[in-house]
Amino acid sequence: MSMWSDTPRISAPPNTKDVDVILGYVKDLANTVAKMAKDLEFIVNGNVDAKNIRSESIETRNLKANSITTDKIQAGSVIAEKINVGELSAISANLGHIVAGLIESIQIYGSLIATRRDGYPRCEMSNTENMFAAYGQSGRAIKMQAYGSLGVPLLTFSNNQEMTILSHREGGFSISAGSADVSIVGEHIFLMPRGKVHVQNWDSIYSDDDKQTLKQALGG
Repeated sequence: MSMWSDTPRISAPPNTKDVDVILGYVKDLANTVAKMAKDLEFIVNGNVDAKNIRSESIETRNLKANSITTDKIQAGSVIAEKINVGELSAISANLGHIVAGLIESIQIYGSLIATRRDGYPRCEMSNTENMFAAYGQSGRAIKMQAYGSLGVPLLTFSNNQEMTILSHREGGFSISAGSADVSIVGEHIFLMPRGKVHVQNWDSIYSDDDKQTLKQALGG
């Protein structure tokens, strides 16, 4: 079909008494009217081409609700620059893989947010364990969980085996390294409890330099 911009126009009748010229004009006029009638019939039957619509010539107030559906829109005919909606929920679709330079939002709900899809290092925020985690590589990570396997908030370090370093317990905090050693290195180590420092027994306090326990040093 022709575009409205190049559809033939009906010109004024020629100012002549020449019968051949007049007959030629009538013939051209009949062809032009027939072509325009065919174009109008094509449009009336719902076959409007986007190329025949002038920019900003159609307003929403002139469209009946639900009159335009996705099956009536040609694929690729609507580009992102022409979409303006108040909320993304106005577009009902599986958005698939979205690549964006910047996303600003007030609220985001989801199962996983990560700094990269695959590989290391990466950081994650997941609602599976309600945790924040930073991974150096497989098996090496630090996790902060709101509700861990012990049913309490946990700070967990992993180095090919998981060990909970700090957790909240009733009445205080607990440091647990399982069967691994806990090392505190510093020039001075200060213990300033308001109560007592408890150990299992005097054999639990050992001097590496003197090669003996506190119990042995006391002559026990």
